[in-house]
Amino acid sequence: MNEIDQTYFGRVWTHFVGSINTDVIVNKVISVALTILVMWIASKVLTAIIKRTLKLTRKSPLTNTREDEKRSTTIAKLTKSVVNTTIMIVGILVILSYFINISALITVAGVGTVAVGFGAKRIVEDVISGIFIIMQEQFFVGDYIELDGGHSGIIEDISTMMTSVRQDDGSLYIVRNGEINHLVNRSRGYYRKSVDIKVDGSTSVVDVTKIANKVCDIVYNDDKELFPVRPKVLGMTDMDGSYATLRLFVFSDALHSLSAEVTMRQAIYQAMEKAGVAIPKNTVWVVEEKEGGSDGKQAV
Repeated sequence: MNEIDQTYFGRVWTHFVGSINTDVIVNKVISVALTILVMWIASKVLTAIIKRTLKLTRKSPLTNTREDEKRSTTIAKLTKSVVNTTIMIVGILVILSYFINISALITVAGVGTVAVGFGAKRIVEDVISGIFIIMQEQFFVGDYIELDGGHSGIIEDISTMMTSVRQDDGSLYIVRNGEINHLVNRSRGYYRKSVDIKVDGSTSVVDVTKIANKVCDIVYNDDKELFPVRPKVLGMTDMDGSYATLRLFVFSDALHSLSAEVTMRQAIYQAMEKAGVAIPKNTVWVVEEKEGGSDGKQAV
C-alpha cells in the first residue's frame, strides 16, 4: 500500500513540479525574486503616475470646486487599489507557473468551480458595490456620512472591497462595500444652524442688526472654509419688553458645522460687547435644525 501511495504521489509531484534538480530550483528562486521586484517597481511607477495625474487634475480649471477635488481623490484611490490588486493577482499566477502546471491546475480546479464561486460571492458583491458607489457618486473621500448601526464619520479611503470611515471618537470603522445598504451623506449641500442671541429690550433693533450684518461680512470674508455661504441675519424673532431675540442662520458642511457655530457665536458676542450692547448671562441659544422639529441648546 505504501509503495502504491508513493508511486501515486510521485506521479502527481512529477506531473505538477517535475523532477528535482538543484539548478532548476535555484533558477526558479531567482525568477521568483525578480518577479517580486518587477511587481514592486510596477506598483511604485503606476502609483506615481496616478498621483501625478491627480495633481494635474487638481490644477485644471475644470476641477476647481471642492466636490471636483474630492471626486478626483476618490477615483485616484480606487484606481490605485485596482492596479495593485491586478499586479498582485498577475504576479501570483506568474510565480505559481514556475512551480506547477497552471493549465493542469485550472483543469483540476474546474471541479471545484461551484464551491469557489459560492466562496467568492461576497468578494464579487463588494467589488460591484464599490464600482456603483463611485459611478453613482454616493460619497467621496472626505465626505461625512452616517451608516446603519450608529456609525458615522469622515470617509478616509475607498478601495475595491472596503470603505474606511474615521468616526467622531477617532476610531477607524472599516465596512465591506456590499454591506452598505443605507447611508446619509451630510456633505451634500450645507447644514443650516440657527443662532439665537437675546439682548436687552431697550437696545435699538436697527443698531443690533447692523452689528450682526457687519460680523457676518467679516467671518465670511475671513474664512471661506467655515463659512462657504455668507451667514444670514433673519432679524428679531421675539420681543417681550425685557429682552429681544436676534436670529442668525449659519451655513456650513457637516465637518465644519460645529466650528462655524462656535466662531459665529463668539464673533457676535465680542462685537455686541464692544458696541456696548447688553447681553444677559446664559441667553445665547443655538438651535439645530432637525427633521420633525428643532433642538435648542443653551450656551453659557
